[in-house]
Amino acid sequence: MDKRRLIILIPGLALLLALLIGGIYSAQASSAGDFNVVDGVLYSYNGTDAKLLIPDSVEKVANSAFEGNSFIQELSFSPSVTEIGDCAFKNCTALRSVSIPDSVTKLGDSAFWGCPLLSSVSLGAGLRDFGCGVFSDCESLGTVILSSANTYLTVSDSAIFNKEMTRLYQYLDGALYGSYGVPGNVEFIDRYAFWGADRLQAVSVPGMKQIPDYAFAGCPNLRSVVLQIPTYEICVKAFSGCPNLAQVVMPESVGRIHETAFDDCPENMYFICDLYSYAQRYADEHFYPTAAAPVYEVVVETMSPEQILKADEPAVSGNVAPPVGSEAMAEYAGEEDPQHDGLRVTYDGVVLGNSPVVADRAYVQMPGSDFTVHDGSETPSPAAGEDVIPDHAHYLDQTLTSYDFPANTKEIGDFAFARTNLNVLNLPEGVTSIGEGAFYHCDQLSEVNIPSTVTHIGKNALNYTPWYSAWFNDENSDKFLIVGDGVLIAVKGDRPETLPSTVKHIADGVFE
Repeated sequence: MDKRRLIILIPGLALLLALLIGGIYSAQASSAGDFNVVDGVLYSYNGTDAKLLIPDSVEKVANSAFEGNSFIQELSFSPSVTEIGDCAFKNCTALRSVSIPDSVTKLGDSAFWGCPLLSSVSLGAGLRDFGCGVFSDCESLGTVILSSANTYLTVSDSAIFNKEMTRLYQYLDGALYGSYGVPGNVEFIDRYAFWGADRLQAVSVPGMKQIPDYAFAGCPNLRSVVLQIPTYEICVKAFSGCPNLAQVVMPESVGRIHETAFDDCPENMYFICDLYSYAQRYADEHFYPTAAAPVYEVVVETMSPEQILKADEPAVSGNVAPPVGSEAMAEYAGEEDPQHDGLRVTYDGVVLGNSPVVADRAYVQMPGSDFTVHDGSETPSPAAGEDVIPDHAHYLDQTLTSYDFPANTKEIGDFAFARTNLNVLNLPEGVTSIGEGAFYHCDQLSEVNIPSTVTHIGKNALNYTPWYSAWFNDENSDKFLIVGDGVLIAVKGDRPETLPSTVKHIADGVFE
């Protein structure tokens, strides 16, 4: 080759190679430049990729870093990422798939709130800190895949719980249930847990200290809510923005309802509650109608994943019946629902939840627990040596027609036998305390024998029983109802100026 040509060619090749390398470097720099990362924290993203991998330079995704992004469809993370901040991917309207690696230990509040197309989510083994409303208002998300190595969380029936299933973090809005029974061992529900559940028409909630802020807010088709004893408080906007809510069953234990709890709910929504209860007073003050029995009958059940896969459409039809009093309700009452295996909910006495029927009675299933089903032919009693009947021990057990109290019984807990079918009450000598509502609404209880050792009786302990009604309606009965060791539990007529000398103790709430 001519040396002159070689001299010309070599600089040309060098220039071409330099341009290629520079172009590649420029493209890489441009891609990396889409991520605003400072000291391992990703603060924002400026790209338009549909399939995105968070790079290994990132340890934490900052609050609202991707909020409102309309390009990302598939999202994955490098194993360097350990934390995803509050609202990090909120309102990512194109997002369909998310894979959270084992390295991530925390998902912040509302991290994926309002991603309408999100339908595929996998959660890694390390995730233990799960924020409020992480997947709220994700209408296409019906289930998530949780690593079998995760020892902190549980996914069951389209809801995310802590491992012990005592706390419900998130109900998935894409679930196919028309109705849902919160498991009975749940003690806490997180804020926003059910926000935006479009298909949900009926829900049953076990007794817990409070229904938290916004827990069931924004459920457009929710029509029936059953709260169970011992629910004490309903917090800020707990059921706000439920425009079709027709009824809420309120237990006697509810003692506080926030002023905003039912904002933007129908004015004709029924409070199903007891006479003179706090719930009735609240309803009266806010001009809500009240009733003693549900206006609608509903089915509360859970479906297995197999049932969900077989379902042709969301299980919503048939869950809510026509109003009481219509011909349709008369035909509907007592029917078996061919579309569901669940139990019809009625307020007075039917056990709520996903329950089998044994000897014409319903019993709550308690997986993993050793427990005996009674059909009414046997009478359960406390274990030998126990002297306290626990709170709510037999609440709503309408198979219970009689009960043999152990001779060493000292205390009867709150609502221990409320709404059972006890017909005779014989408390042994030695009982000193009867709790609030202990025999409340025992609709068959016509004979009551309380020993002289009883010195304390809680509020409404024997109200709404035939025994109490017989005293109240008997014109010849004494004005004062005194039992036990001089315990005054009720007074007929006007409040007296003086009490009989036989009164030693006054039961809770007598003059309320």
